[in-house]
Amino acid sequence: MTVIEYIKSVFWRVLYFISPRLSAEYGYTRLSGGEVMDWDDPKDLREKIIWLQFNSDTSLWTLCADKYRVREYVLEKGCGDILNELYGVWNNAKDIDYSKLPDQFVLKTNNSCGQMIFVKDKTKCNFSSLNKQLNHWLKIKYGYKGAQKHYLRIEPKIIAEKLLINTVEPDKSLVDYKIWCFNGKPEMIWVAFNRTKDSYEYSAFDLEWNNISEIVLDTNSAHYSGRDFPRPKSFSRMLECAKALSEPFKEVRADFYDIDGRAVFGELTFTAGNVYFTKDYYLRLGEKISLLD
Repeated sequence: MTVIEYIKSVFWRVLYFISPRLSAEYGYTRLSGGEVMDWDDPKDLREKIIWLQFNSDTSLWTLCADKYRVREYVLEKGCGDILNELYGVWNNAKDIDYSKLPDQFVLKTNNSCGQMIFVKDKTKCNFSSLNKQLNHWLKIKYGYKGAQKHYLRIEPKIIAEKLLINTVEPDKSLVDYKIWCFNGKPEMIWVAFNRTKDSYEYSAFDLEWNNISEIVLDTNSAHYSGRDFPRPKSFSRMLECAKALSEPFKEVRADFYDIDGRAVFGELTFTAGNVYFTKDYYLRLGEKISLLD
C-alpha cells in the first residue's frame, strides 16, 4: 500500500466512524460530480443503491459478496457448473501448503476488491513475500468507503482458485461480462477489458448483443472504448444464471467470464456505482428499483 492509498484508507475509516451516512453521502457526491444525495426521494441508480444499504436487510448481500461463501449460494441456485475450480481456503497465509497447489493459480482475499495475486509459475515465487502480502490484506477491513457495510461483516479469508486465461487474446486480460439485473431480470451488459492494475476499458451491450456504448456510457471518460465484441459463446448460460442469482435482489450486478465457450462465475456486486453511465441512464436504471415494497 502506497502512502497515498494509506491516507485514503484512513480518511474513509475515520469518516465512517464519524457517521456511516456521511461516508455514503460524500461517496455519492464524488461519483455524481458534486450532486447531493436525496435521502427522501432518491432517483438515480447510485442514490437508490445507497438508500438500500441503509434501509433494507443486506444480510444476503454479505453472503453473496463473500467470494468464498457465495459458492454455496451459486450451487443452491442450480449454477454449480459455472463455478471456478477452488484449490483451498485459509484463515492465515502461513497455513498454505504451496506444494499442493498447481504450477499456476490465483490467490485472493474473499472480502475486498482488487486484492489478487496471479501466479503463472510458482517455481519463481517468493512464498514468504506472498504470505506477507496476503496476511496484510487480511487485516484490511474493506467497506468503510461509501459505507458498504455488508463487506465489513465478511470474515476475511484467503482463497486459491484456478488461474483463468484469455484464450482468444493470451497477451490480454480476461474479458469481464458484467450483467446488471433488477429483481431477477437482466437489463444490460457492461464489458470490461484490457485491465491492468491502474486502468481498464469498457463497452456496453443490450440483451440482443447490440452495442449501446454511445447511448448509455459517458463517452468523455478516460476508460471509455465502445469497442465491439463478438457475443460470447456461453452468453445464454450467463443470462440463465444471472436471472437465477439475481432473483432475490432489487439490484445486483452478476459478473462472468467466457472460457473456451464455458460460462465461469466471477462475483456478485451490489454497490457498483462508479461505472460511467450517462446521467440519463443512471436515472433510467434507478426507475427499475422500487423502494416501496
